Amino acid sequence: MFIITNDAGGYGVDRCLASGEKCGAAAANAYCKTREFAQAASYSKVDRDDVTGAIPTGGSGGCKSGKCEDLVAIVCTR
Repeated sequence: MFIITNDAGGYGVDRCLASGEKCGAAAANAYCKTREFAQAASYSKVDRDDVTGAIPTGGSGGCKSGKCEDLVAIVCTR
């Protein structure tokens, strides 16, 4: 499982999920393939409060001018 920001590498996974379009599947699969996995088993938005310890919820940690980037979880398979 990878936790990424909505604009990670320009994949646009979060934008696709936010608009309800099916383009999220292609973007998630592309992300997995760049990390030498076969495909994405699932992908979804993640609430910052659900991620423990690894991603800061305060300070800068993806937040600029009081606005935090959205997070997406991608589960890749071999």
